[in-house]
Amino acid sequence: MAIIMFEKYPASRWETLLSNGFRLLFLCVAAAGVILMGLWLAILKGFWYGSSIAVPLVQWHAHEMMFGLVGAAIGGFLLAAVSKWTNRLPVSGMPLAILVLCWILGRLVMLSSAQLPYGIVAAVDLLYGVLLVFIIGREIMAGGNKRNYKIVVMLGLFSVFNLLFHLGHRYGVEYSEMALRGVIMQISLMIALIGGRITPSFTRNYLVQKEPDSDKPLPMLFNRFDMFVSASLVVAAIFWVVLPVNVITGGLLCLAGVAQWARIGRWQGQRILAEPLLWVLHLGFVWLGAGLVLLGLSAFSWVNASAGLHAIGIGAMAGMILGVASRAALGHTQRALVAGKMMSIAFVLISITALLRVAAALVGGVAYEHFILSAGVIWLVSFVLFCIRYVPILISPAPGWKNPG
Repeated sequence: MAIIMFEKYPASRWETLLSNGFRLLFLCVAAAGVILMGLWLAILKGFWYGSSIAVPLVQWHAHEMMFGLVGAAIGGFLLAAVSKWTNRLPVSGMPLAILVLCWILGRLVMLSSAQLPYGIVAAVDLLYGVLLVFIIGREIMAGGNKRNYKIVVMLGLFSVFNLLFHLGHRYGVEYSEMALRGVIMQISLMIALIGGRITPSFTRNYLVQKEPDSDKPLPMLFNRFDMFVSASLVVAAIFWVVLPVNVITGGLLCLAGVAQWARIGRWQGQRILAEPLLWVLHLGFVWLGAGLVLLGLSAFSWVNASAGLHAIGIGAMAGMILGVASRAALGHTQRALVAGKMMSIAFVLISITALLRVAAALVGGVAYEHFILSAGVIWLVSFVLFCIRYVPILISPAPGWKNPG
């Protein structure tokens, strides 16, 4: 009945935007991908000195990418998914508007943190994460969806790391660095757990439809081996957060990275190369494994840790964000799951970005700045392509609905 009434009385543009969390928050992801990288490139080229920012500029960049861009992506994905998990209507209207406003305010206060009392900066920046925990937790509890309580715990940990980051401004930069290591590992674990479930599942569904009479093996779904792989990542993550330069840490991280690669070999990736919305997810796990191995080598002091950080941050996180956001935006608006040429190019470009940024950390020298600037520009192109493709989709009703505005 609700669906019929919604179709009979079409939504306004604003009502459409507030109908499901993925719309506004994926718009936030698109804006953050362009604006935050644009500001960082301006800093790197000396066009802007970031004098309005209280924390070290490198830490601001890392914080905004993790708690800003990735935080919006996590919120958009979970708000779209939780209604399916719980069989409840999507979170919409005023609660969603307040959540997004908190995210925007967080970015603004971080950008002007040197001009405000830092306690206010920290409190405002923490609002988005805390409110997201409350909203997702309420929906999961109301739906009796006990197996996803762990999502609430992980979201809570996300806010704890953000709090630790801000405490580092007062008690020592080492706490902020630990917080950033912690959130990077937490998001890596979320990719391993959530992405490790949806990637083989989506691949399996695709192959069943494409090759209905095939006797070839199907991708292995999440099982005990995947639990072992995830557990190895948890142990490695704990060691790296506490002891980033340590022989045991290095061994554990390399093991965790190779284990992620082993998972990919069970997902029949060689048979989905014609489907960008799938291979981009598989490629994200290639980068996750590479990043963990590179971090392991950095724990032995053999390479710069920046190589592993950006392999995960760009190759795994940004790659998975573009892939999952593309698929979710199409699926939740009843559109065909077709990436199209524009997003196929964007998926390739984000991996090229990762390659260049990792190369910058590994090569150094005179090529360092050229690699970094090239990576930043290519990142911008990939996110601009995402904006061109998905902003019209995110702000419009699903096909078949008429907008009176």
